Amino acid sequence: LVSQSAHPLKFEFSRESDLFNQGKAIEYFEGKYYNSENRWSLNDDHLQEAVDLGRAAEVEPALALAAAQVLYLFAWFRRSGEIIRENIVASAQLFERSIAVGGCDNSITSESWIEQACDIRFGQAALLYHWLGDTDADAAQRDAFRTRSYGFLNYLKTVPRFAGIAETWTSPMHMNFNQLRFPDKPSKPIWDSSKVPLALFMEEYYQVFRAELEAIVNHPGDLYEQLRKADGSVESLATPGGWDAIRIVRYGHWNDMFCEVAPNTCALLRTRPELVNCPYVNTNYYKLMPNAHLKPHFGNAPRLTAHLPVIAPEPLRSGISVGHEHSIWQEGRVLILDDTFPHSVSHWGKEPRYVLATWFCHPCDENTDHRQTCPDEI
Repeated sequence: LVSQSAHPLKFEFSRESDLFNQGKAIEYFEGKYYNSENRWSLNDDHLQEAVDLGRAAEVEPALALAAAQVLYLFAWFRRSGEIIRENIVASAQLFERSIAVGGCDNSITSESWIEQACDIRFGQAALLYHWLGDTDADAAQRDAFRTRSYGFLNYLKTVPRFAGIAETWTSPMHMNFNQLRFPDKPSKPIWDSSKVPLALFMEEYYQVFRAELEAIVNHPGDLYEQLRKADGSVESLATPGGWDAIRIVRYGHWNDMFCEVAPNTCALLRTRPELVNCPYVNTNYYKLMPNAHLKPHFGNAPRLTAHLPVIAPEPLRSGISVGHEHSIWQEGRVLILDDTFPHSVSHWGKEPRYVLATWFCHPCDENTDHRQTCPDEI
C-alpha cells in the first residue's frame, strides 16, 4: 500500500489491487458527497478532486476503476443539476482502461470473471458509451461512441459466462443480469403486470397505501421529512436534491417508525411471501421532484421490481426507460420492471411524484420460498 503522504491523493491506494482502490475512493468521496442539505452532490473543490483522480489514473493504471466509479457515481451532476458531460466521457474511458488492469478477457474462468468485477468494467463502459452515443450533438461523435459501446457488447459474447445469451443480446440495452441467472427463461425489461400476483395485490390495496401516505405527506409537522431523516436511503443516482426515499423494509429489517404511522401498509406487505421470504427485499417510498433525472444504471440479480405510483398527479410527466422499453407512471397502476436491465428516470412535471417501490424474488429463483410460478411467457 502507498500512504497518502507519499501520493497527492487523500486516501490509501494499492498498485496491486484496483478493487481495493475502488473501495477506498468511494469511501472517501461518499464523505464529501452526502450532506445535510439533502442535495447530495460534490462542491466545486471536491468535483476538482474527482477530476484530478481521473488524471492520476493516467499515471497509475490501478486507479482507473476507482476514478471511473467516482466520476460516474459522484461527478455526473454539478450541485446546480447541470450534467458534466466531460466527466461522463472520462468515466467511460476509465472503465474501458480498467478492463485490462483487471485482467478481464475471454480466457479466464467465470469465477475469476466475477471475482475481478469484469461485469462492472465491461457493463459500465458499454452503458456509458451507449448513453453518450444517444445524447451527443455531433453525428460523427455519436457514431464513434456507439461503435465503442457495441464493441464491448460483441466482445462479451465471446466470454464463456455469456454463452447462453450471445444470440439474444443484439444491443447494449439488452444487457441484464437476470438473464445470466436464468438463460432459458423468459426475459424482458417490462413485464405484463396482469400476470404478476404481487402487482394485482398492490393495485387492489392502492387506496389503503394512498390514505396512509397522504396522511404522512400532509402532516403539519412535516412527518415525511422526519421519517426520511430518521432512516432514509443514501444514493448517488439523481439530480442533486431530486430524489429521496423512506425505507419500509430492507433486507428483512422493518422500519418501526414508519410502520407506527402506516400500520396498514406494513401489515399488508408482510403478507407477501415474495417480500418476506426474499433475503434481499428492499421496499421504499421514492419521492421524485420536478425536473429530476436518474442517470442510467443497472440493478442486481436475481430480482424484479414493482412500482406502484401512489401520488403521481401528472400521468404524462414522469416516466422510466428500461432497456429499449419506455413507460409512464399512472396512479394506482403497477409497473413490473426487470431493473437488472439498464434503466433511467425523468420527471418533467411540476408536482412531486411518490412511488411505492419494492424489489421481490424473481419467480424463477428456486433458492427461496417465494411461492411464485416461473412463467412460460411474460
